[in-house]
Amino acid sequence: MNLLASAGLFGKNSGFETGFWIFISLFAVVSAVHLVFCFLMKPFWRKLTKPFCLIMLGAAMAFLAPDKPLVYISCWISAVGDVLLINNKTPKYFITGAAVFAVAHTLNAINLTSLLSYNFPGYAWAIMGAVVLIAASVGYCTHGKQNVAIATVSPAYACFHFANIALALMVIIDGKYSRYAAIVLVGYLVYVVSDLIVNYITNKRDINRRDLYIMLTYLAGQTLIYFGLAFALLA
Repeated sequence: MNLLASAGLFGKNSGFETGFWIFISLFAVVSAVHLVFCFLMKPFWRKLTKPFCLIMLGAAMAFLAPDKPLVYISCWISAVGDVLLINNKTPKYFITGAAVFAVAHTLNAINLTSLLSYNFPGYAWAIMGAVVLIAASVGYCTHGKQNVAIATVSPAYACFHFANIALALMVIIDGKYSRYAAIVLVGYLVYVVSDLIVNYITNKRDINRRDLYIMLTYLAGQTLIYFGLAFALLA
C-alpha cells in the first residue's frame, strides 16, 4: 500500500506522487553511491556526487509539498552550500558556504515558527541575531589568531543549529505538531553529530574514512529535517 497516498498527501494528483517517488528514489541511489565513494576514499567522485544528494531530496520535497516553497528552497540552498564547502580549506569558500547554510537554517526556523499556535515575537529574532554576533566575537577573541575564518564562523554557525533545536522543542511542547517536530529535532541532533565530527577532525586529529561518518550523519539529519517539516506543514 502506498502510505503517502493513503495519508492524503497527494490527493488525486498522481503526477506529483510519481514525481516524488522518482526523485526520492534518485536521492536514495545518489546518496548510496556517494557514501560508497566516501568509504572507498575516492575524493574526486565523492566531491562530484555530493551536491546531487540534496538536489534530488529538494526535488522530492517540491513534489511532496509544492505549495510549501521554503522547504524545498532551503534544501536546494543547502546543496549550494555543499558545492561551496567542497573547497572548505579556502577561507572565502568556507565563509560563503557557511553563510549559505545559515540562510537555509533560517528558512527552517521560519517554518518551525509557523507551526506554533501563537505568534513568534519579533524581538526573539533580534535576540537570535545578537547571539550569533556574540558567538562570532567570542570565537574571534579566543581563537582568532589561529584561524580567523574557523574561529568566528564556526561558533556563529552552531547558533543556527541550537536555535532550530530550541524551536523544535517549542513546537513539541506546543503540542499540535509534536510528532513531526520530534522528527525535525532528531534530524538536527544527528546533524550536530556530523558537525562535531568535522570539528574533531579540524581541531584534534584525522580519522580513517572520516567523510563516510560525516556524510552518513549529515544526509540522515537532512532527510529527517526536511521530511519532518514537510509532514508538519502538510498536516
